[in-house]
Amino acid sequence: MSLEDDCVVSKTVWQARPTQLAVTDRITVRNLQVSVGAGVDVWGRPKKQRALITVTLSLARPFDSAAEADALDNSTVHYGTLSKSVQANINGQTGHVGSGLLAENIVNVARNTAGDTPLSSIEVDIFYPKGSMFGDGAAFSHGQAFPPDQSKYTQLHLRNVRIPCLIGVNANERLQKQPVIVNIWVDRVSTFRVDHYQRLETALVDVISSSSFETLESLSTTVINHLRNSFFTAEIDKISLIRLQIEKPHAVPAADAPVIDIIRPVGT
Repeated sequence: MSLEDDCVVSKTVWQARPTQLAVTDRITVRNLQVSVGAGVDVWGRPKKQRALITVTLSLARPFDSAAEADALDNSTVHYGTLSKSVQANINGQTGHVGSGLLAENIVNVARNTAGDTPLSSIEVDIFYPKGSMFGDGAAFSHGQAFPPDQSKYTQLHLRNVRIPCLIGVNANERLQKQPVIVNIWVDRVSTFRVDHYQRLETALVDVISSSSFETLESLSTTVINHLRNSFFTAEIDKISLIRLQIEKPHAVPAADAPVIDIIRPVGT
């Protein structure tokens, strides 16, 4: 798979494509627990680690015949068999692989498991609970549509990274740092960036923890510009899109949090 060809689109565009909207039936195995020799740990090392795998098969046709007979047939996919097939493939893996290759392998396993059942697309999400030092974890997701579409998406996500910083317009907010919660998604992430989530988190923590702004608007745009200038510096990074979400959980007593959410291309 080449992540840089024209058929790779953002996840939002991929999920809104007309052929996808025509599909009504999906089979999902959510958060299958495995131990994988893939990705990197929180220190950036290629170590075996726990992962949660979610696989979604979108069917090309409804599974009406299986529903009418109340029995499995080739209009659907046995989710138990799918789970076991993914686990067996991962358990039989030798050596260490990148998250992108792991996702491709799972797509192939899922397609083989489906057999004669016609599929519209397959999505794979790989979540590393220990992939983040200050957040809930890191994830890589990949979607592959099948003919006649054949479009793809790739996305890197750092989930709920908690970073203290000086932020706010009130006098008390200028006296002490408070935590912000950051989520960042990188759409159309390039091949060599797939497993750079530990480095990306370090870049986020460095720029946010040393900042001092009154508004989340200024903070969010500053973070994007910093990532453009000091992290996403390779030519191929220009194809990527960054979605950045920052919330202040202690800012509004009667609400969970105010949230700023922006999307910017890496290439300007």
